[in-house]
Amino acid sequence: MNAQADAIMGVFGLKRVKQKKCRNCKQLFTPARPLQTVCSPSCAQQLIDSRKAKEQEKQDKIERQRIKERKLELKPLQYWLKKAEKACNSWVLARDREQGCISCGRFEAQAFHAGHHISVGASSALRFDPANIHKQCNQCNIHLGGNQAEYAMRLPARIGQEEADRLKNAPRSRKWTREECQQIEAEYKAKLKALSSN
Repeated sequence: MNAQADAIMGVFGLKRVKQKKCRNCKQLFTPARPLQTVCSPSCAQQLIDSRKAKEQEKQDKIERQRIKERKLELKPLQYWLKKAEKACNSWVLARDREQGCISCGRFEAQAFHAGHHISVGASSALRFDPANIHKQCNQCNIHLGGNQAEYAMRLPARIGQEEADRLKNAPRSRKWTREECQQIEAEYKAKLKALSSN
């Protein structure tokens, strides 16, 4: 029937108007105009409202992101140092997971920390140096104040005498910037991810 109707219409130079799917309600309709995309004025209004809502949502998201970035800009340097230190320490504990405490050698402990050979207070420059940080049990790190004599004695076996001497003679003072801390955090997170996937 449709083929016959199309043939008759063709004789008069007419074409059957194809039905379209309404962009709003998804129902089929016969358009009255060539570029018509919705079936009714109410669907047109709903489509406009939907687009406005999406645009507003997009603008709100951009504004939230801007506020978040502004808040981060106002954070003190200590905040960024702690974030970098947390990433560094997580990597150290993952790196040393098969080893015992650097100071006493124990494998069982209430908790393990990332202990510094030369403390952060004594050398800010070595704060993130992986040769200066090793897995240490809470007993040695907290209760024995780092158990430094044992730490120093066992360190060359872990990193080599040359590295141990480098740490001993390394500069002690360093002022870190926010950008450096962000870079260090990103680097140690990437190292941890690579280590975890092995």
